Amino acid sequence: MSTDDPFDRPSTSEGKAPIDERLRRLGLAKDLQRAMAAGISKLPVSDTTKSSLTSKSATAVVVVGETGVALAKGAVEAGKGAVSAAKDGGEAFQRTRQEQATASYVVPEPPVDVTSRLERLSQLHRDGHLDDAEYAEAKAKVIAGD
Repeated sequence: MSTDDPFDRPSTSEGKAPIDERLRRLGLAKDLQRAMAAGISKLPVSDTTKSSLTSKSATAVVVVGETGVALAKGAVEAGKGAVSAAKDGGEAFQRTRQEQATASYVVPEPPVDVTSRLERLSQLHRDGHLDDAEYAEAKAKVIAGD
């Protein structure tokens, strides 16, 4: 491995460098992510949703960029024909995608008590994600223990 290649640098203990570092390595990807974040910040959604979308878009930009790099490196280093290199790159992409899905996606724990659930519903209602009728119906279900 060449020490001049920024993609051959050591990664974190989880096997992947942090998203910001990976974006930096990709150069243009960092600019693309900034543009996407600027657009996301203008969406009429809650700050939590904006934060989630920004994080997920950063991961998507990194995966696409790293996949392109992997395809190019694979074709050059292996000296294979375009069809073989594309097949190998596609397999590498699927592995990377699976690693990202298992490493970065965490299912949030649902609220365990009635108070927390009611507070969450109230927040969704205030943020405009639930209209008055939806809020009333969901609140009744929580109170009823459903």
